[in-house]
Amino acid sequence: MNSEKQKPPIAEFTHKIRALAMNVKKHFIVFILGLIVPLLTGACCLAMPKAEMIELPNHLKLIVFEEHSIPAVTLELLVSAGSWQDPQEMKGLANLTAKSILLGTRSLSFDEINKRLDFIGASLDADCTRDFALIGMQVLKKDLDAGLGLFTEVIIHPTFPSADVDGQKDDIIGSLRSKEDDPIEVANKAFNRALFVDNPYASPVEGTEKSVAEIGTTELSSFYSSFYRPNNSILVIGGDITLREVKDIIVPKLVEWEAAGISETPSRVEFAEGVVNVAIDKPVSQATIMLGCPAMERASADYYPFQVLNQILGSGDLSSRLMVELRIKKGLAYAVESYPEARKHAGSFRVIIQTKASSAKESIALARKELERLRHEPVSEAELQAAKKFLTGNFPLKYSQQIDYAKFLAQIQFYGLGSDYPDRYASLINAVTSEEILGVAKKYIAPENVTVIVADLKKAQIK
Repeated sequence: MNSEKQKPPIAEFTHKIRALAMNVKKHFIVFILGLIVPLLTGACCLAMPKAEMIELPNHLKLIVFEEHSIPAVTLELLVSAGSWQDPQEMKGLANLTAKSILLGTRSLSFDEINKRLDFIGASLDADCTRDFALIGMQVLKKDLDAGLGLFTEVIIHPTFPSADVDGQKDDIIGSLRSKEDDPIEVANKAFNRALFVDNPYASPVEGTEKSVAEIGTTELSSFYSSFYRPNNSILVIGGDITLREVKDIIVPKLVEWEAAGISETPSRVEFAEGVVNVAIDKPVSQATIMLGCPAMERASADYYPFQVLNQILGSGDLSSRLMVELRIKKGLAYAVESYPEARKHAGSFRVIIQTKASSAKESIALARKELERLRHEPVSEAELQAAKKFLTGNFPLKYSQQIDYAKFLAQIQFYGLGSDYPDRYASLINAVTSEEILGVAKKYIAPENVTVIVADLKKAQIK
């Protein structure tokens, strides 16, 4: 259910973090957890494990699910400390904080953490999105106590050693530079900046080369102290473990994590008004186009009819309207899809097209025509039922691995969707009508709001 659509892969870390990804034991446990024993073993078993939630005295929300197929446990900590919280003058602070938490603690250097993880064959990683940060661990049940010691040490006592932080900054800056050669990344950056104007969603999660270079360990420690608190976090624990064991083994290790007041971040989002066209000239062989508009926040009831709308319009499969019109009938697009991004404070919707530079104008016109069609014509019953069948059938499969299910449960709580959301999702999708799809299309879709093209503008005949 992750609201953050995956973008083209970023460059792998080249600093010490790489050592974690390279140890053989980690690969072994990830292989077991991710490939051999998914939570769902086939079409006959589509029920998701039930989850229970408790709240600790320090106000940490703890969600537990049992799945005893293999002797392993997954932990996923979600902290409301995404790039939305970045200060205006320090973009990338949230991301660098999340990545740097693993680099050392008051009692362990990064090398010592790495050696201990290698010894027990556990994985430990961190990530940051626009809305939240994630820290995850996968560990065999027999090594749970040792794994928990490392997990709680890094989340409660990070020290942000300057030499390792500098290396992490170099990795991020290198990734940012590599993205400048990727037309999709360039278009995505320009689209967000044009659509979200001057609010945190307008900036890359990673920040800019300049802003990242200027972040020091003092800023990291301050950001950590401000947001990495139990009352600002959700911890999901699942796998070969019971709620009783969680209370006996895990809870005692978390009681020293102290709650504190959390600063409220203004949630108002301003969007681009009218028609905004951005043309970026690059010596590339094809044109990359993004056109779109604002959309709903994740907790909105409009999310469900819009999901069905998107499945019909541009889900990426060969039967979607955009694929049929632009690729199959006209042969214009190498790739075409649409997707909504629903976040906590606002959302966006975009169509992405990759085509020959000479076909850019025609591709944009056809895509806008399909968007207008959604605003004026109800979808057919056949399209409606096919979209519902796909969405409801694919839903449990997306969370068939322990780690994905753990992240999913954390986000359900974060976005306030209700603990029974996994049971309600199918009914929410199946209740969508063609009239509701027409309604959300008229409400949100603005075909000419923001258009970004990255191309050889002379070949594309765009000024």
